Amino acid sequence: MMFQDTLIEIAKDREMTGETYRVLFYLLSKLDFENYIHVTQGDAAAALGLQKTHVSRAVKTLCDKGILLKGPKVGRSATYQLNSSYGWKGKVKNFESERRQRLKLVKGGKDADPA
Repeated sequence: MMFQDTLIEIAKDREMTGETYRVLFYLLSKLDFENYIHVTQGDAAAALGLQKTHVSRAVKTLCDKGILLKGPKVGRSATYQLNSSYGWKGKVKNFESERRQRLKLVKGGKDADPA
């Protein structure tokens, strides 16, 4: 499930370039459950016909904007996770838990849901 208001936010962002959009759409096509993405930048570059440095720059932009979050390394490859504010692929129960955890972090570690 994608969230329309965040898609509008991305579309209005003047710092997003065509390459960044292309990389984002490619990574979204590889989205796994719980929003994890495990694709090497070399594989993304080959699939999109881009230089690896351009993919790297696009990924950095997406991370700096908070659209992608850095995940754990798998071997020598980095993994990423789509910020759950932009969309979710997985069980609703896990989405709700993820959102509560993010809200808890935003509120400085205080329990967001006292009930």
